[in-house]
Amino acid sequence: MKGLKYIALGIGAFFGGRYLFSLNRAKNKVLTIVTGQKESITAQGITIRVKYNIKNPTRANMKMTAPLIKLSFGGKLLASSTMKMVDIPLDARDESGRIVIKAFNETGEISTTILVPWLSVLGVSQQLLSRLQSQDPNEKIKLEIETTSRIYTLAGSYPFDEITTITI
Repeated sequence: MKGLKYIALGIGAFFGGRYLFSLNRAKNKVLTIVTGQKESITAQGITIRVKYNIKNPTRANMKMTAPLIKLSFGGKLLASSTMKMVDIPLDARDESGRIVIKAFNETGEISTTILVPWLSVLGVSQQLLSRLQSQDPNEKIKLEIETTSRIYTLAGSYPFDEITTITI
């Protein structure tokens, strides 16, 4: 009976260690691809659509809250999203609204729109205003996207912060 207890503890430690190792590997290997584009120009401001695709090449299953996205230009905040305006595909969403990141899989296109008000654009730069309004493909601008979210695993929850630069 005592030997059976040690065997069970050893098996539990093995699988627990294997899971924690896969989570550590996932932290370094999970790839988030971020793209963006101008969607519309209205009287309120410029609407920018930001798209995410999360690829998980590890065996760890995870869940993630809908991200809070901050859009910046030259280190100055232009606008931020609301977590409620995130469009998550049905097969990548659980019943509580979290994003499901399955092992050896990708989530598909997760998107949100961010309205950049005219006052924010004018407060940063007149050059930014003219480049955002331009339809010329050579007039591209680089925006920083700061993503803040929370990752949930069997071992606990962890903050997820990432800064990406996109060209629109």
